[in-house]
Parts: sequence; C-alpha cells; structure tokens
Amino acid sequence: MKTVLLITSFIVIISNSFGQTNVYHPFPDSNAVWLQSSWYIDGGACLISDDHNLFISGDTVIGSHTYHKLYKNGYKSSFCTPPFPPYYYFGEYWGAFRQDIINKKIYLFKYGQDTLAYNFNLNVGDTLPTSVINGFNFVDSIDSVLVGNHYNKRFWLSNGWYNNYAAIIEGIGSTYGAFAQLVVPFESGSNLWCVKMNNQTVWNYDTTNSCTLITKIDDIEEPTRTSVYPNPFSTSTIIKINKNLKEATLQVYNSLGQEIKRIQHIFGQEVKLERDNLAIGVYLLRLIEDNRIIMENKISITN
Repeated sequence: MKTVLLITSFIVIISNSFGQTNVYHPFPDSNAVWLQSSWYIDGGACLISDDHNLFISGDTVIGSHTYHKLYKNGYKSSFCTPPFPPYYYFGEYWGAFRQDIINKKIYLFKYGQDTLAYNFNLNVGDTLPTSVINGFNFVDSIDSVLVGNHYNKRFWLSNGWYNNYAAIIEGIGSTYGAFAQLVVPFESGSNLWCVKMNNQTVWNYDTTNSCTLITKIDDIEEPTRTSVYPNPFSTSTIIKINKNLKEATLQVYNSLGQEIKRIQHIFGQEVKLERDNLAIGVYLLRLIEDNRIIMENKISITN
C-alpha cells in the first residue's frame, strides 16, 4: 500500500511539473532585473568586457503601443596590456519592449525600430525569425526549467553546425542575455548570469553566483573574467584569466560529456591548450580552482 501511494505521489508531482509548461509565462512588466555581461576582442589582443544589470523602469507610449523601458547600470573594463581605465555608467537608457501575450511574442524597440525579438509559440524544427537577436536558428528540442516557483518552457537552439548552443526561456529571454545576439561566440559573446523579480532571484546560471546587482560604484568588484582566443582553432588556443591561478586544472569534455583531456598544476594568468589528437568538433572547457568551477566555455576545433 505504501508503495502504491509513493508511486502515485511521484506520478502526480511529475504530471504537475510538466503540466505547468502548458501555461505561457510572459516577460515581467516591472520590478525585474537581468544581471548579464558581454565581451568582444578589440584589435585581436584586447578583451573588452561590459558587466551590467538591465532593469525595467517605467512605461512609455510609442505609436499605439505601451512599452516597458529598459535601463542599464554597469561598467566596462579591459583585459589588455596595459589595461584601459574602467568606465562606469548608471541609469543609461537602453531600449524598450512590448508584449503580445496572446501570440506569445516580445517586440523590442531600439534605434527607432520595432522588431520581433522573441516568439515563444514554437515547436521542434521551427526556424526562428531573422531579427535583432536571431540569425539562422531552429528549435532543436524543448524542455522546461524552474523559474521562481513555476516551470517555464525552454527552447534549445541549433544552427546546423552547433547543437544546443543557447536557449530561449519564457519570461526570461535567452541564456546569452535578456535581449542578446544569438550567435555562437567568436571574438565576441555574452552571458546571462541571473534574473531577479521583486528583489528575489528567480533564475540563476550558476548557484555559486550571488546575483549581486550594480547600483553604485561601491558595488563593483572585479569579477573573474576569462577569454579563449582563437576560437575556433586548428592547432592551439590560449585561455586567459584576469586573476592569478594557483594549482588550477583545465578539463576538456567531448559532446558525450566524457573527459578526454586534462591539464593540471596551472599557475599564472593563462594556459595554452594544444589540439594534439583531438578530432574536429565542439568541446566543453572547464577551469577548476580550489574545487570550484571558475570557467565553462565551448570551443570549436577546425582544420
């Protein structure tokens, strides 16, 4: 009898978890903050990083539609020799968005244009529209992820060469940012670290991330920042970090999640990864120090 009850309870829990994905969860319209970062290689050797939080503050009417305004707090810094002084900014207007909740669509108004940013009414195999955040991408698979206290649909994307390189999530945006370019990182990229709604963290890329928001200069603490260049590569690539490593380990995993290469006893601010006998394909890099993951990045090996 106890076994029957246990199995029944398990089925009910699973059914409720999957059932919630049939309910559309729109973007928030107030009291929401996205903590994210973007980076690019300038001049071939200099890494420029922009760490910021994007937040909703107020509404505006443009044409016949009401939009939610987006602002940024953050700072830009460089990983160069010599480094450039950081640039701080607060309350910088970024853009605005509106929602078509019935059709599960989000529109972004930026640079004087209203563009379809997200369409969450998709099925496996559907191609995403060409817009300010989408190139040629299609939905490879669909699952759900916990956002706050409910499950939101998550659409994993592929582009014909790279599978599941990014995802778009109802009510959140993409794993690259609230409104970020959805392209495989190559000399530029971005990450969404966490999302807060009503001062509560509802989604987090990494549970070790404290989701500390930037509201003034005193909040800014130099984050751990890494770069992999070149990527893709054919013979070797360099992983750089803005802090001195002590007894770190670099692990390389194939697409099946199997560790196929390891470099130990890493000190300093960079490590060289040789291709050796690795086949053409996409791999996951993981840099670990003191039993803590300080970097995860996808690399691509070509001829």
